[in-house]
Amino acid sequence: MDAYAWLSSQQSKIQADLIELANQNSGSSHLAGLLRVAQWLEDRMDLPYATFQRIPLPPRQNVDDNGQVLAVDTGPALRWDFQPDQRRRVLLCIHYDTVFAADDAFQTCELQSDDRLTGPGVADAKGGILVIRAALQALHQFSLANEIGWTVLLTPDEELGSPSTSGLLQSIAPEYDFGLLFEPALPSGELVSQRKGSGNFTVVVRGRAAHAGRHFEEGRNAVVELIRLLLQVDALNGTRPGLTVNVANVRAGSALNIVPDLAVGRLNARVEDIDSAVWFEQQLNDLVQELNGKKGFACRLFGGITSPPKQLTDAMQPLMRALESATLSIGTQPIRWRTTGGVCDGNKLAAAGLPNIDTLGPIGDALHSQQEWVQPSSIIEKSQVIVNLLSRFSGGEFVDLQRQRV
Repeated sequence: MDAYAWLSSQQSKIQADLIELANQNSGSSHLAGLLRVAQWLEDRMDLPYATFQRIPLPPRQNVDDNGQVLAVDTGPALRWDFQPDQRRRVLLCIHYDTVFAADDAFQTCELQSDDRLTGPGVADAKGGILVIRAALQALHQFSLANEIGWTVLLTPDEELGSPSTSGLLQSIAPEYDFGLLFEPALPSGELVSQRKGSGNFTVVVRGRAAHAGRHFEEGRNAVVELIRLLLQVDALNGTRPGLTVNVANVRAGSALNIVPDLAVGRLNARVEDIDSAVWFEQQLNDLVQELNGKKGFACRLFGGITSPPKQLTDAMQPLMRALESATLSIGTQPIRWRTTGGVCDGNKLAAAGLPNIDTLGPIGDALHSQQEWVQPSSIIEKSQVIVNLLSRFSGGEFVDLQRQRV
């Protein structure tokens, strides 16, 4: 197919653009960086035949180390729509934020070899953005997908659990037949079929300050009570199949001669199924209520299982088989599937009823570390797979991917 050859000819340009994009910091909490990258994407996605929207998102709720609830602004969602009135429609989605803060030491890309590039977000997930761009440009240039509509959605807060984007994802999910998400493929080339659910929680304990020498008995030690609660939470590990709880952060106390009146703990939980999510949240609420029953203490819980488990359902099977067919059609190795404890926006879209595959980005690894790398040639291969899949869907194949939509 001519489109495949054209994509292969674009590798040097795509690699140069990836370096330029990844060299711009867009850490999830770096608003100025998010806005700069959003502008770069608006200018450089080069999809002039689609309508574009810059969508403001609501602030996210953040509990600081003083237990105060703050509203924190984020970057915009970026949306391109092509032929939205078509009966068959596809959502292509990925995030443009990264885990690397503005002051992180890891800020620039380095080419390690002809086909290995390190850099912040090169795999997770700025390389995925360029897979989308290349595939859609090829589809348009060679008129291969004129009978379908598509939407591209790029989001600014996935690395935080998409607190500001979740409502948007839920609202648009019914508009499409299926979703394609461009998180990186696994370093072996495997794709993810199902994922655990995940949630972040913050526990704020307030007690009563007192002089540790003169009036110790009048104090109510928030640190001790938080530790007791967190030890009970930690003991829940493994009490349900696949349940893991990571007590990750504690902020508390001041001078050693003051009984501390404030302690803040943060934790993450991973669950295999919805029943376990409900059960875990109830256990955590019970512990908070028990602490609230102690004289002189007040405890508040924030957060929840915000990424439900993504399970392998009957609705997923036709999309998996279609992608397997598209992959074999371009002459690459058959897809191997695996499960993972990691989460992404594919969890949220699946919970909203949209079948999706969420590891269609390039091959890479060492995510969230200063060794993060990507295989630039896999950007071309992945874009060729998407061209094959969507051109065939446009041409009337994979009819079982169509679903009844509102």
